[in-house]
Amino acid sequence: MVKAQELLTAKHISCNIGYQFMCLIFQFWVLQGYFLASSRELTRLDSITKAPVIHHFSESISGVMTIRAFKKQKEFCLENIKRVNSNLRMDFHNFSSNAWLGFRLELLGSIVFCFSAMFMIMLPSNIIKPGKQTIKWFIKWFVKCLS
Repeated sequence: MVKAQELLTAKHISCNIGYQFMCLIFQFWVLQGYFLASSRELTRLDSITKAPVIHHFSESISGVMTIRAFKKQKEFCLENIKRVNSNLRMDFHNFSSNAWLGFRLELLGSIVFCFSAMFMIMLPSNIIKPGKQTIKWFIKWFVKCLS
C-alpha cells in the first residue's frame, strides 16, 4: 500500500512539475536564439575589423625603410592604433555578449536549483525515507522526470 501511495505521489509530482520544466526549456531556447543571432553578427564584425589591422601591420613591416625615409612613423603609428581600437571595440562587444549569456544561464540554473532544494525540503517525510534504496529510487525517478 505504501509503495502504491509513493508511486501515485511520484506521478502527481511529475505531472505538476513537467509544465514548469517545459517553461524553463522554452526560456533557454529563447535565450539561445537571441544570443546566437547577435553572436554571429559580432563575430563577423570582429573578423571584418581584424583584417585591416593585419593588412596595415604587414604593409608597415614591409615598407619600414620607406616610412622611415619620409619620417612618417608617427602617422603610421596613429593609423595602426586607430585600427586596433576599432577591432578591440568589436572584441569587447563580443566578450560582453558572452558574459551576458553566461549570467542569464547561471541565473536560470540558480533558480532551478533553488526550487529543487525547496521542493526536496517541502516534501512529506513519508515519501523519502532514509536508506540507500529509497534515495537511489528517488534519484532515478527525478532524472527520469528531467529527461
